[in-house]
Amino acid sequence: MKKIKAISILENLLWILNPCLIILCVFGNKLIAGPWLSWLGQLHPVVLHFPIVMGIFIGLYLIANFKPVLENNTTKYLFVINALFASLVAILGMFISKSGNYDKGLLSIHQWGGLAIALLSWVIYLLHKKLFRVKQVFIKWLGIGYILTIIIFTHKGGQLTHGKNALALPKKVIAINNANKPDSLLTVYEKAVQPILMDKCISCHGGDKIKGDLELTSIELIQKGGKHGNQILNRIHLPISDEQHMPLKDSRQLTNEELSILTKWMALGGNLNKALRDFDKKDSLYILATKYIAPNFEKPKEQANLSEFNSNYVAVQYDYHGSDKINVRFFQASFYNTENLKKLDKIKTQVISLNMQNMPLQKTDIDIISDYANLEKLNLNFTKLKMQDMQGITKLKKLKALSLAGINIEQDKLESIIKGGNINKVELWVAGLKTANISSLIAKYPNVTFTIGDNLEDSIMKLNKPSIQQDSTIITNTIMVPIKHFLNGVTIKYTLDDSEPDSLTSPTYTTPLLLNKNTTVKTKVFKKGWMSSDVVQKTFYKSSLSADGIHLLTQPDPKYIGSGGNTIIDHELGELNFGNGKWLGYSKTNMEFVMQFKNATIMNEVIFNSLINTGSYIFPIQSIQVEASMDGKNYKPLQSADFTSMTKAYTKETNINQVQSFKVKINKSAAYPFYKFTLRNLKQLPNWHPGKGTPAWIFVDEVFFN
Repeated sequence: MKKIKAISILENLLWILNPCLIILCVFGNKLIAGPWLSWLGQLHPVVLHFPIVMGIFIGLYLIANFKPVLENNTTKYLFVINALFASLVAILGMFISKSGNYDKGLLSIHQWGGLAIALLSWVIYLLHKKLFRVKQVFIKWLGIGYILTIIIFTHKGGQLTHGKNALALPKKVIAINNANKPDSLLTVYEKAVQPILMDKCISCHGGDKIKGDLELTSIELIQKGGKHGNQILNRIHLPISDEQHMPLKDSRQLTNEELSILTKWMALGGNLNKALRDFDKKDSLYILATKYIAPNFEKPKEQANLSEFNSNYVAVQYDYHGSDKINVRFFQASFYNTENLKKLDKIKTQVISLNMQNMPLQKTDIDIISDYANLEKLNLNFTKLKMQDMQGITKLKKLKALSLAGINIEQDKLESIIKGGNINKVELWVAGLKTANISSLIAKYPNVTFTIGDNLEDSIMKLNKPSIQQDSTIITNTIMVPIKHFLNGVTIKYTLDDSEPDSLTSPTYTTPLLLNKNTTVKTKVFKKGWMSSDVVQKTFYKSSLSADGIHLLTQPDPKYIGSGGNTIIDHELGELNFGNGKWLGYSKTNMEFVMQFKNATIMNEVIFNSLINTGSYIFPIQSIQVEASMDGKNYKPLQSADFTSMTKAYTKETNINQVQSFKVKINKSAAYPFYKFTLRNLKQLPNWHPGKGTPAWIFVDEVFFN
């Protein structure tokens, strides 16, 4: 029996993979990737580096025409393995493209480029025996073309992942110099708005980093907006815990005055040309802008990397992005060692907060801590220290807050720590300790707040929220949802049934979640010795049916027409900014439209993505009526849903700004080619609302059919 050579098996695999790849590229839009193919697609970024490196090496090998360097069998195996990797990576790329929301133009270029790399790799292998029998110039141009193909089309893949500015040359941020211009001639934009943007926003939206395609370095770019329109106003008002909040929560936040200036300026339409002298002197924006003092824009200090100081037993972090101040927390008392504290010696002058709760400290540890000259907050709760061991704290002249829960208090020794320093807050608790026990100390130091009790706010540190790292919320077939947290050793829990995650019964996150239906992902983080994080949630919408046509029977308000009927089937969510051109807004009439399918289709569920912003007169949809027709003329009722109870629950104190899903289940429906929907708005705002008696708005930006 003839022995089958390994090279023959590899050659035959190429004859199978490459035709499959060509078919996938031609008919890729019809590919439905199930759970297993979507999972396999996640290997694309893992293995793509092999054919890139091998391909560039082969290209250089061809350019140099190194005949004698590699044996014929070596080149044969090198070329065939490279060709196999190139084909495999391209196929995996087709699979991963079905489980995410990518720029369609870039995706198409990258996919066809992947096919070109795979086929060129195959051609080089097929010709390898003859490569050195032809003219050297042909070999060199083949190598040059191969390298250029790899560089150009893999760069397109990098842009898909990291944005269109990946590898772009650094940009210089230029601030307009208004130093020689009197305030009266300055516009509000020049006097206050631009300096605020330069100070708080430009780090993410200018220079070398442009998130969301939103650049704020010039008037023209501000007017242009980003890929989601101009959402500055909405995002600066989101809670700081919200993932969409701007600036990012680890950056310096807007002050109340800065927030008011931006809000009032945008409320006036973002007028870029109105000078301060044109305002009424009593106008609140004029008063705020004239009082605003722009910061001195010096290049921020580059923060040193703190990774060498972090471990499973100590967390070392900057106070905020751009700060040189540092917060330190020790945990896992059974592993504590004074050496871990000594390792912080290089940064001790930067530490402003030190949490040693539950650590088995000794006087030698306090002697080390007493050299932290800029320490402002110190937590020694339950450290088993004695008061005489802590006298070194008196050296900390900038210390403001001290926590001593679980430590037996000796009033005279506590006074020696407080006396002559700047401590203004002391937290105490031990069994039997009462306010009366230290009443004389409280009377003697009226500027110090003494908190006595066993429910101290800072006794346990709260974990930051996890991050759901999937930008797209639309599920066409399946979607992979990764969850991450920056701290090692945490346990990430999640739920998919709308319940709240807990540490005992909820599933533990280990690998990205594969979703294939309407799902709200809720997740939070747990760690022994820490308070659990707040819940983070994100809703993913399944859309298994695509309408072939849409006809608006009633027209939206001219200010909120989006892109017409296509607005509600383009799979682009409008988020909280109702002025970004991605919403259809109705006030004077109900919203009525017809969806048409080429073939009669059974519809079981419809979900409307709608906005509620009670302060802006945008209220919930009151009711939804679904009708169906075989001819597009004669309709019969199928289902209706009433949501008036939501509005009835609102009061004067209600202040809602959120995106809300409105779902209609259709029971036992036959197949129809035409479906008609009527969405009714609230005809009169309630008496408690400033706009009482006038009609409310409804805003819809997407409809999902299943």
